Amino acid sequence: MKDTVNATDPRIMRLTAQADDITNMCQRLKDEYHPLLHGKRFITDAMLSKLLGVCRRTTQDYRDRGIIPYYRLDGKILYAEEDIEKFLQSNYRPKFD
Repeated sequence: MKDTVNATDPRIMRLTAQADDITNMCQRLKDEYHPLLHGKRFITDAMLSKLLGVCRRTTQDYRDRGIIPYYRLDGKILYAEEDIEKFLQSNYRPKFD
């Protein structure tokens, strides 16, 4: 006779953990998804400051000094991801060997 499977069965617990992992991954993808507009992806000022680990005042300083190109739409600041990549590449300094 076969054993009864219940919620404490290791197989069920593993399946539940995997389902939770998939759910969390889907939520993260949904949160991080940015649709393309004419082949470009954009992020907000708040997202850029979080990604770079700087305050929003620093990103404003970058804008004021013309360091990073940006778009202003109804007071909302947007940056093209490709412009951010160029900014980061231009400021890359390899480590000393």
